[in-house]
Amino acid sequence: MEWARIIQEAERIIQSMGKSKADLAEILGVTPQFVADVKSGKSKNPRPSFALSLVTKLNFNPEWLLSGEGMMFSERAPHEQSSSNKKPIPVFSVSELPEKAFLVPLLDQKLSAGSGNDLPEDDIEKGLIPVPSYLAKYGKDIKALAVESDSMYPTLHRGDMVVCDSCGWSGEGIYAVRMNGKGFVKRVTQKPGKVVLLSDNPKYPPYEEAEESQDIEIVGRVHCAITKVD
Repeated sequence: MEWARIIQEAERIIQSMGKSKADLAEILGVTPQFVADVKSGKSKNPRPSFALSLVTKLNFNPEWLLSGEGMMFSERAPHEQSSSNKKPIPVFSVSELPEKAFLVPLLDQKLSAGSGNDLPEDDIEKGLIPVPSYLAKYGKDIKALAVESDSMYPTLHRGDMVVCDSCGWSGEGIYAVRMNGKGFVKRVTQKPGKVVLLSDNPKYPPYEEAEESQDIEIVGRVHCAITKVD
């Protein structure tokens, strides 16, 4: 394994999630010194649990980690999507989550990636869903909602669960958005005087709204997606 390159890619992923390189050790459950030793080559054979953390928490392709062959990331977060408006997010299945995963409310509301679904101001909880433990720092400010439509394909699929905070804008990324009473999940960016909503599926056009508009509310950033949830 080319561990220096792997650590560099891991740092790039967490930066795309709005975090700093210094957060990598916390996300992977190791010490900053351990990460530094792996990156420098001082630790030449990191323990298997470290590689497993790279797979489950940052969506690396296990085959690529072991052999250096194939795609670096799983199909759900392809490394070709490396431009500023197509940064990947981690995608998990429930079986991939560690035993000590953090439980968050699963809301009885859906976010559309297309034309929008009604999104009430008050949350309606219908259960709990496990998410990566590093999201516990958001406490009660993080929730899970189902995705409908295909406008965020291939990043998100119909039926996926997105895990998002309720902390508003924190830089370019994928967000839960309320617009005219309807809920959406979109990539959000800004340009002078405008808020721009983007779809990953090229058949859906971008949408722009005046920055001062009262018709649009950025609810919070999507931190990961969870697939195959019953």
